[in-house]
Amino acid sequence: MKTLSSGLLATAMIVACDAATAPGFFKSNPDDSQVPAALRAAYFEDATRMALRDLLAGGYAEIPIPQGAVQPYYDALVLVYNATGLPARDSVVAVYGIHTFPWPTTRSLMLWVAGSEEWVQRLSRREVPTGEPTVDSLLSRYSLSVGSVYTMHDGDVLLTLGPSEPLNVTALAPLFRGITGVKFSEPNGPVGDGNDIQGSTNASAVRLAYSVGYGDCPAGCISRRFYNFSVHADGTVEYLGASGGPPPAQLR
Repeated sequence: MKTLSSGLLATAMIVACDAATAPGFFKSNPDDSQVPAALRAAYFEDATRMALRDLLAGGYAEIPIPQGAVQPYYDALVLVYNATGLPARDSVVAVYGIHTFPWPTTRSLMLWVAGSEEWVQRLSRREVPTGEPTVDSLLSRYSLSVGSVYTMHDGDVLLTLGPSEPLNVTALAPLFRGITGVKFSEPNGPVGDGNDIQGSTNASAVRLAYSVGYGDCPAGCISRRFYNFSVHADGTVEYLGASGGPPPAQLR
């Protein structure tokens, strides 16, 4: 159980860290070899998601996510990680460990399918090919594998499919609709709200707004604290300051 003194100490530490994040510049390095492997993977997911958000805003309807749209965001995230001379870097990397909120989903598709179909029974047992030509073609083409499987009381099945690489699942889902036995096909995304990274790009810089969401986030975060960066083409990381609500009272 937390004591009042420990809670006050944690709050003081966070506020002190936040107070150190004055605007400034740091010439960083795009080399990701010093970034831990798990964090490199997380940053790749973040970069892919930010790229997909940009693409969807422009009406993108393809399923693969172009690497050319992902790379600028990945490089910018690494440059911020390596910008150890900026105290704000510690706020977003070490104190809060901020990543993108996982929407749009790039890793999971949910299907509600009729358990009476033979191909569904095979897929539920992870037997591929299933014998349903369109399903088998989609599984192969997009390297989809079965995740969770739940059999409902009426025999119908809810299952998830996940790709080996991030995909535009919003565009993938409709391809399963209309197949005999498929009752529902939708991206399998999260509910609620949480920390996030918002991004935008232009010819000379990538803007990153890391944010900490707090206050009843399962229903939609009431407050949000932003840490704003501009990552320039020459590798300079510029911290633009904080905005939004005050620093949260405890680590999320």
